[in-house]
Amino acid sequence: MSLPSQPSRPSAAEGSSSRSFLILRGFAAAFLVLLSLLPAGLPGGAHAALQAQPVEPSPRALEVLDERIRSDMAEYRIPGVLVGVASRGRLVHWKAYGLANVELSVPVSDSTVFEIGSISKEFVATAVLLLVEEGRIGLDDPIHTHLQCLPSEWLGVTVRQLLTHTSGIPDYEEIQTYEAYRFRFTPEEIIQVAHSRPMDFEPGTGYDYSNTGYFLLSLLVERIEGRPLGEVLEDRIFVPLGMTQTRMTDPEDIIPHRAAGYYVNGTMDLVNRDPTQTSATLGAGGLLSSVHDMAKWDEALYGTELLRAESKEAMWTPAILPDGTNTHYGFGWRTGEYQGRPVVGHNGMVAGFVASFLRIPSEEMAVIVFANRYRASSSRIRDAVLETFLPDGRMESRRN
Repeated sequence: MSLPSQPSRPSAAEGSSSRSFLILRGFAAAFLVLLSLLPAGLPGGAHAALQAQPVEPSPRALEVLDERIRSDMAEYRIPGVLVGVASRGRLVHWKAYGLANVELSVPVSDSTVFEIGSISKEFVATAVLLLVEEGRIGLDDPIHTHLQCLPSEWLGVTVRQLLTHTSGIPDYEEIQTYEAYRFRFTPEEIIQVAHSRPMDFEPGTGYDYSNTGYFLLSLLVERIEGRPLGEVLEDRIFVPLGMTQTRMTDPEDIIPHRAAGYYVNGTMDLVNRDPTQTSATLGAGGLLSSVHDMAKWDEALYGTELLRAESKEAMWTPAILPDGTNTHYGFGWRTGEYQGRPVVGHNGMVAGFVASFLRIPSEEMAVIVFANRYRASSSRIRDAVLETFLPDGRMESRRN
């Protein structure tokens, strides 16, 4: 099926909460006046939180953003897009474009859930760090300590090296391509695929993005917890944070508000994608989520209720190779800079979907992008949002 060459007009279901900036700004002003009347020496956390906020774009700036997103959708045949700007757990802006399901003409809304691909790695890394905090695993433990029946060539690989993509274990996705995600696999079969190629380098001496590492970390979490990864993430992360729409993306399950995934063939006609099987990805790319849940995820990363401060510092510290090379990758997060500000985030791509999640802690801001078209660029849309909601918004580093 072909999409129109130009995007249709926004439906009534498309919405934006950017007007809440006016409410937030008025509340901030009133609160600051109140603080000035209080005695000195009171905790300043709330005062500090109000000082770093995304800017309020002009109506024209928002129009330009809409035009850029719709232009991308038309050029790359993207059926649906959902963007959000979060600040301390609140969505200060969201907007939905196009269709979540083309065949049924279902528009994207703020309740639509999308597959997030490799953003899933952030949650697997968090699950591992929770086990580290509990003393149930060590970052420098050899993975053979916890996982038996691994190839002897992988001896000496550590948990830390899996987290940072410095293990040298080949990427099974690179070997079998995205097409294999439509099939069910056993863990043994995935390991066999990765083992079909020699190690890329001696563990700890290089960097090469490897989904195999996060598949193995998923197995490790399951082994230590004694239950499936989806149950672990739900019990330890999603339920405590109120992330009610985030879960493993099983194609057989009935999941309310799930977007359909698409890609294009050689003649640029839109076609349905084959569903991704959970067993083929696990935590390497097997989650789906919503814009509201990702705002909750962003907020949870500011405090210490989920992870200790030292765990987060380790998670967002990029691995440095023996030759001094900065990999710009921590534990499940890419690292970089935006106008001199540290940023952390991850992109995701899985058959039928792309996504982007970028945090700028100094601005108390996160950008969320979902789209239901395989191999489209979520980064282009993310950068357009950044240029709209931050001053001088040109990306100096595009490592994320």
